[in-house]
Parts: sequence; C-alpha cells; structure tokens
Amino acid sequence: MTVILTRNEHKIVGVCSLPFSILHFADLHLDAAFTGSRLPAPLARRCREQLRQTLRRLIDLAKSRGADAVTVAGDLFEHARLSPDTAAFLAGEFARLAPIPVFIAPGNHDAADAGSLYQRGRWPENVNIFISNRLTERPLAKNFSLWSAGHLSPSERQNFLQNFQLPAPTGSPRFPILLLHATLLSSPSPNGSNHAPLTLEDIRRAGFPLALLGHYHTPQIARANNTVAIYPGSPEPLGFDEPGQHGVAWIQLENDQPPQIEMIPLAELHFETIDVAVDDCAHRDQLFDKIIALKNERDFSEDFVRLRLAGQAQPSLFLDLPVLAHRVQSHFAFLRIENLTRPSDDVQQIAQEPTVRGTFVREIMAAFEREGANAEPQSQQRYMEALIYGLQAFNQEEIALR
Repeated sequence: MTVILTRNEHKIVGVCSLPFSILHFADLHLDAAFTGSRLPAPLARRCREQLRQTLRRLIDLAKSRGADAVTVAGDLFEHARLSPDTAAFLAGEFARLAPIPVFIAPGNHDAADAGSLYQRGRWPENVNIFISNRLTERPLAKNFSLWSAGHLSPSERQNFLQNFQLPAPTGSPRFPILLLHATLLSSPSPNGSNHAPLTLEDIRRAGFPLALLGHYHTPQIARANNTVAIYPGSPEPLGFDEPGQHGVAWIQLENDQPPQIEMIPLAELHFETIDVAVDDCAHRDQLFDKIIALKNERDFSEDFVRLRLAGQAQPSLFLDLPVLAHRVQSHFAFLRIENLTRPSDDVQQIAQEPTVRGTFVREIMAAFEREGANAEPQSQQRYMEALIYGLQAFNQEEIALR
C-alpha cells in the first residue's frame, strides 16, 4: 500500500535537491515469550526465530532500496528475556547496514535503564541511541534533523513534548522529524496509565510536520493540521489480537513534495481468529464437518488459528475440545479451540424442574442476573461455565474443561 499525502499538506520547500529515504520500524520484540497465545514451547521458539529472520530481511530491504537512514521507535527487544546471543545478533545485523545510520528511541519493553543493552552493550558506530528522556537532536543529513527521546524505565508516563518547542534555526533550516515510542491519543487523557502519551496537536505545536512513532502494533497513519504521524506496526504479529498485514514503513522526502509513505508487508507469521457457530450442530461430528469445510475454502497449514465456538449449544452436543482438536489440528500449523457457547433455551425448561438439577440451574441463573448486564465479561463467562459443567455432571458426561 502506498499513501501519498495531498498537496495541501506540509511541503518540504527549498531544503533538498535529492530524495531522502527512511526505513522506519518498531515493536519487533526480539525474544518475546509468545505466552499470550498459549503456544507450545517448540512453536514459541519457532516464532522467536522468525523475529530474527524478519530483522535480517528488514536489513536486506534497507540495503537493496538504498535507505539513507533506518529509524527504530522502541521495543526492539524484550529487556527481561534478552539473551546474549540475541544481543550479539543485533549488533551484527546493524553493523551489516553500515554506513547507513540507525537511530533508536528505546520504548517501555527495551527501556534504556542503567543495566540495559543500550547502556552496557557494544554497538556498531553507525548505531545512534537516544539515552535521555529529554528531546535531543541528531542531524540526518544537511537538510534534515531527527529529534528523539527514550524511555529510561518501563513505566515512563511523561509526555515528551510537554513544554517543548523547536528552537529557532541558526543557519539553513533543517526539516525536523520526531522519533518516539509513544501513545498517540485523540485528546489529552488524565488517567496517567499511557506510555508517553501525546496528541497530534502536541506534535504540531512543538513544530514537527512528521512524527515516526512506535507502540501500536497495527499500522496506521494519522493526519491533522499539516502534521503526519506514522505507526509502522510490528514487523511480525505477536498473537491472535494482532490480525492483518504487518511490516515496515518506507518514507521518502523530496524537494517541494509532501512526504511519500509506503507500508511494506514483511510478516511470515499469521495469526487468525475464526468464529464457528454451533447452533445447528446436534452432535460433534456435525461441528467437525463445519471446521473441515473451512480448510477447503482456504489453506491454513501455515497459520496459527484460534477457533472460537459460539452460539447456543444444543443439549445433545458434547463439546469434548481435546477430541475435537485432535481430529482437525493436522490442517493447521497450530490450533487452539475456545468454547464461548451458551446453553440453549432448553436450560429454561430445566430450571422449572422440581429436582436438584432444576434448583442448581435456578441458583446459577439467579446469581448471573444479580451480576447484571454491566458485569465484567470474565465474570459472566464464569457463571456460564459453571452452568455447563454442572449440567455435564448431572448428565454423567465427561466434563470438558474450557
């Protein structure tokens, strides 16, 4: 996807004669645990290895396209899990980029505290790290400058742009570019829970027409009042909550032209979430057939897939998730099945029974109603699970834990 900003947005007037190109990325999270997706250990190791290979491809892309600079907006690695092998790998890959300069703004997962790789590691000469939580300037070229700051702890909550204004130029003006790991908000938030919060108005007021950001793992471009902010997204998805394309951003700056922005997909990992309705399934084999029909529509053999069973489950349907997963998992690189079904309307009839089973159902439903519609989804789900497990026990079925 190529996005070209319209002519009425900020132009680079009279500051350069040749295009200046930046490869921008963020949130690679080398050595990530991948625990959120509940991957088995061998697959988690495979995903971590893929992150390294993606960095190699990213470096190759910068070299083949002739980037003038590479910018990294934080969370390059997981500080708490970083291995010496990965640290050496990072230094070697960035050295391979030389003489192309690399500029790194540490984020909350790779904060530049006193014990971090950023302060204690050995880096190639072409690597520039912003080890300060105050904005400082580094010249990119004769006509461009980069302003950045870094997280010095994982809990950095300050707005780096608060009370900041670009100084007046003392010579030929340089086009100023902002590089930060930050949370872009539509308006100021008083809750104080965001990492380095800022707004587009903060960026404009500080004097930056272009901001290269990191923190959000989904690619996005925000514009307002001749100010452009770019999140490249994570080069690889890190779990089921990160669908869609992932990659890097290529930004080209040229005389008397608005910045040209190209989102380049790079990801080799693919996480998919698929909802499967069980309402029309009276028994497990009918559900099995529905899942097999999915793989006939598309090849999932290289994808990590989360199947979410939803809808009203008929009383005759026994959702033995381990058995179901065993029958279909060969069609996926990884398969996780989640049971989000709710009991069918027949439960209302059971609640009318003058039996222990009827009393159990009535009490569970009464407790659920006391929680009310505003209850947390996890709390509501616990009541539904208790109801399903209890009915399975009354029916002397094997209880299939979700």
